[in-house]
Amino acid sequence: MNAITHEVRASQTATPVLVQAIEPVPGLFVYEQPEELKKPTEINWRIGHHSGLAIAVAIFEEDAIRGAQKIADFADWTQPAEALKRDVDATQLYDLLSWANCEHPTYA
Repeated sequence: MNAITHEVRASQTATPVLVQAIEPVPGLFVYEQPEELKKPTEINWRIGHHSGLAIAVAIFEEDAIRGAQKIADFADWTQPAEALKRDVDATQLYDLLSWANCEHPTYA
């Protein structure tokens, strides 16, 4: 997969930061957390929504890719973030992601 420039945000109101990312699933991007947003943790890979918001974290890039593939059919990830927040069952989502060693972004 070819890397593309993707805009990420720490929150909906935060200033965006550019990263190099891959899109293993339409609407989902995998990228390494940029230096500006890194915390002192080893969990630096992200599965992000096209809106720039993080969906999940992983220690390894391969786990983040596998996590994105695991949830590919769980929702239409090309929808706006607000629609997904309203329609996606977070418990089921993170149960699926746990099979790929991915966690909720607040765990990082």
